[in-house]
Amino acid sequence: MSAVTGDPASCSHLGGTLRQLATTLRVADRRRRGPDGLVHPADQGVTALPVRVRRRVDALGAATAVAASEVDRVGAALQSHAADLAEAVADGRRIEARATRAGLRVDDDGVVTTAWGVSGVADGAASAQQLAAREHLQAELDALASLVATRRRRLAATLRESQAVLAAHAGALRR
Repeated sequence: MSAVTGDPASCSHLGGTLRQLATTLRVADRRRRGPDGLVHPADQGVTALPVRVRRRVDALGAATAVAASEVDRVGAALQSHAADLAEAVADGRRIEARATRAGLRVDDDGVVTTAWGVSGVADGAASAQQLAAREHLQAELDALASLVATRRRRLAATLRESQAVLAAHAGALRR
């Protein structure tokens, strides 16, 4: 069990997939609009669209642009989080390796404890040194866990913000 949980590769892959989707949405919207950025119904075999229909088409175009922007923003946030998470996982593994070398272990709850089995000698100085190492490694692990939690909260806030923006535009399209 790693001291830091998470899958940076999957986060990065999902972020990249979302960013590709954003690009696809932007390209489709540009094709629909034409080279000058305007929709030309006559060029598409439609003579005159009613005003109501034109407004709906414009609203859909605006919602597509917002969706592309939000999907890209979330994808970028996931990729940034993946990089941060990969660094934290590596740091956690280094802390675990140092704990092992000191005769300690990191349990599943992220607590540094004495390793199982016979591990020491009747030497007060060695025991004090191991206790100091345990306290130091626990402090490092706690700081790392706090940093990862802060980054996860930041990602969750970005996702909530994006959800609210997309929900507002979806609601406007339903009207």
